Amino acid sequence: MKSMTSRSTDQQLPAGYRLVPVRTTYLEMTEPPRTPPVPLPFGCEVKRWQRPGPVEYRRLFRAVGGEWGWSGRLLMAEEELRALLQAEETEVQLLYAGCQVAGFAELDRRVATQAEIAYFGLLPAFIGRGLGRFFLDWAVRRAWKGETRRVWLHTCEYDHPQALEKYLRAGFAVFGEKTETQPYPEEFLARRHPGA
Repeated sequence: MKSMTSRSTDQQLPAGYRLVPVRTTYLEMTEPPRTPPVPLPFGCEVKRWQRPGPVEYRRLFRAVGGEWGWSGRLLMAEEELRALLQAEETEVQLLYAGCQVAGFAELDRRVATQAEIAYFGLLPAFIGRGLGRFFLDWAVRRAWKGETRRVWLHTCEYDHPQALEKYLRAGFAVFGEKTETQPYPEEFLARRHPGA
C-alpha cells in the first residue's frame, strides 16, 4: 500500500518517470477492531525505527515498494523527507523476522484524531509467509493508540493484487474511489504493460 500525492501533468519529473492515470481506492476504520489481536508469528517482533535518515529509508522503501512502482518518497526533496521522517507525528515501524527486516509501516498522525497508514508492505522474500496478516493487524492497533478517532489508508490498482481484499478483511470500509494522475517509473510500467 502506498500513499499518493496528486501531481499536475505539467510538473517536471526526473528522467525515468512518467505520469499515468491510476484508480485509487480510499478506505477507513471509524472504531478500533473488536476481534482478538492476530498472534505474533514465531521469531518475529516489531520495533520503532527512531529518526530514520532519508538514504536508509529510501533503501527500504525501494526494496518493499519496487515491485509495485512506489515513487512517493523517492521523488520528495531530501530535506522535505528528512523533516517528515523526524516529525513527532510520523512513526516508522519495522517488522523483524529473526534478525532480518521483513517489512515496514509508516503512520502519519499530522491530522488531529486521525492516523493514516501512509505506507505498509513486506519485502518480497517475506510475502506469502503469513506475516502480512499479523503486521497489518498490529499496524491498525498501533494507529488506534492515543486520541485516534479514525484510521485510514488507500491503495491503487498497481498495488499487490490482494491488497484491497486484505484491507477489507482487516475491518476497513471503502469511502471513496477516484482516478488520479500519478508518477511511476517507466521500468515498472514496462513490466506491467509489455509492448505498450
